[in-house]
Amino acid sequence: MYRVYYLVPNLQQVSNAITRLDTAGISGDRIHVMARDAGELDRHGINATTPWEDTDIMSNGYSGATRGLLIGLLAGYAIAFIDPWGVDAHLGVWLLTALFFTCFGAWAGGLRGISQSNHHLAPYLQSVKNGNYLLLIDVDRKHERNRVHQALDHHIDIRNHSEEEHFSPLA
Repeated sequence: MYRVYYLVPNLQQVSNAITRLDTAGISGDRIHVMARDAGELDRHGINATTPWEDTDIMSNGYSGATRGLLIGLLAGYAIAFIDPWGVDAHLGVWLLTALFFTCFGAWAGGLRGISQSNHHLAPYLQSVKNGNYLLLIDVDRKHERNRVHQALDHHIDIRNHSEEEHFSPLA
């Protein structure tokens, strides 16, 4: 998946960009806009970014779940095979312990992630705070990414643009 970023100076340029993308066949559910005031975007019917996109909740939650699984497998092994209670409970205890630690790790990672801004958006945050708008356009294939560039590069007032190849919210 590709994610293309465009910084534009005003809401009129955002509307022009969305219209051009619709004409190029890039649907509205793949376009999100980050602004200083998300309410302004909602009043104009523009998809604002969500907390899932604004924060690192996804990547930190996934990372926490992975760490929790590893710790849970070790702790489950210790509990099941050391047999501290004298009861033969091998696989069930091991799996329940791994599940508990996985869920706990995802929860703890999510709490950490919701308090941090998305590391993918870090280069643009100051510009958004200064009043610019950040367009985030997600496309699956290279030819769709090329259509985005053809639709926008020479037709809107762009402050900055970049892209991420192989974008994943979990990375």
